[in-house]
Amino acid sequence: MSFKVILKRILPILVLLVMGCHEPAQKEVILFDFETDSELDRLHWKCHSLLNLSDENVTHGKGSLKMELYPAAYPGLLPELENESWMDYEYLGFDIYNPEAKDMKITVRIDDREDAPDYADRYNHSIILEPGLNRIKIQLNDLITSGTKRKLDLRSIHSLAIFMVNPSERTTLYVDYMRLQG
Repeated sequence: MSFKVILKRILPILVLLVMGCHEPAQKEVILFDFETDSELDRLHWKCHSLLNLSDENVTHGKGSLKMELYPAAYPGLLPELENESWMDYEYLGFDIYNPEAKDMKITVRIDDREDAPDYADRYNHSIILEPGLNRIKIQLNDLITSGTKRKLDLRSIHSLAIFMVNPSERTTLYVDYMRLQG
């Protein structure tokens, strides 16, 4: 047999073997990447929170969300979710850039019920943001309510909020690349 004939027979097998050695690509859905004004339309606007698209501190794509949070009870970000089922994913990820030279504390709230459940029956978790870029990953299997310790129903996620509790002064943060990955 000629070399060309052997190569023609073996090449498809080699290709399959090489492809089988690579891990399959992770599933990902981008919730918000803050690239266009239409994404701003999917944010719930609240007093004491000024939200603008920015080309600063971008970690994915061309834009980020600049959040200017003013002294108030709970200023922050409350995006409108399009994907209620988070069942097929392992974690919620997002990037937050803290331009200050000091640590900041934010809270992440996730509700699996539409009726705005009490503190004890929703996920609440505080995160300390160091100066500079903070890559946040929250394991979805770890989502339990704050008081009742019930696992959240990942088939029915109704709201997500990222906010500060009673900041004493105006605070600026940049958010980018909000995603579900699995």
